[in-house]
Amino acid sequence: MKKDEKSALISSLQENIKSANGIFVVENHGTSVKDFEALRRELAPVTSVFKVVKNRLFKLALKDSSFIDVEKLMKHPTAVAIATDGLAVTKVLAKFAETHPTITIVGGKMDADLLDAKAIEQLSKLPSLLEIRGTIARILIEPASRIARVSGEYGKKN
Repeated sequence: MKKDEKSALISSLQENIKSANGIFVVENHGTSVKDFEALRRELAPVTSVFKVVKNRLFKLALKDSSFIDVEKLMKHPTAVAIATDGLAVTKVLAKFAETHPTITIVGGKMDADLLDAKAIEQLSKLPSLLEIRGTIARILIEPASRIARVSGEYGKKN
């Protein structure tokens, strides 16, 4: 890779990092290209970038960002997911890692916390924002629907 290509990659990564709400690091130990592409497709809706990148280049992209701690996780060849929806990324990575033992979740960072693999797995079990909204909507609508049912049955009685 030429010097100008490297600097273009670093600046592209920096732009994506600025708008990210999470960064996750994954190690790839012999995953087939087909499986890796399947993971990339699953992550596409919830990430701005998911790619294998040289650690040195990614560490340069992390400088002067709030995600600088992520460089501690980068010890082996890694793939990096720059998330637009961090919680959804944890769900996809945990599900994929269960069925593909060649993928290892190293860790990541969401908000202000540096996360290890166990924390990412725990986050993946939390309900998504849409699921929480649906639950709240059900809770709010339930009393009104009960009143409507009771009123309807009372009207049929007379």
